[in-house]
Amino acid sequence: MRVLVYSFGKLKTPGLRDAADYYLKLARGWLPVEEIELKPISVPDKNPATRRQIQIREGEMLLERIGRDLSSRGVIALLDEGGKNRSTQEWAESVRRWERESVTEVAFCIGSSLGFSDAVRAKAALTLSLGGQTLPHELARVVLLEQIYRSWGVVRGHPYHNEGA
Repeated sequence: MRVLVYSFGKLKTPGLRDAADYYLKLARGWLPVEEIELKPISVPDKNPATRRQIQIREGEMLLERIGRDLSSRGVIALLDEGGKNRSTQEWAESVRRWERESVTEVAFCIGSSLGFSDAVRAKAALTLSLGGQTLPHELARVVLLEQIYRSWGVVRGHPYHNEGA
């Protein structure tokens, strides 16, 4: 299985690139993980119609790229504040299920500041939350990469996760 992490924009906040690289290196001990950074479209104003059009165009960009990268056995998972909050054990159970079902790729998507279009939401197999708080997109990516490492570590029996200890 291969994991693809799609996000809009680059990691620019000091320290976050180092943190992301750290968790990427650890996770790559178990599976291929790739980051795909898409260029967000600038939002010129707060006009809802303008913002909706940009959201649609960004969604088209994301789906076009995912279409090139994912096979028919791939899964799309959106990271969204309205998604389902899962425990680490629930994340690990998803990994086990994907392995049982011979899923070839999992595409984790972090949307731009405008979120996901309806077209993107319609293609997703699941929508996940990293918690009730709002996270900056850059920090969400680091948290996601850590959770990828942690979840696959639980499945592989690695002692990194010490639930209840």
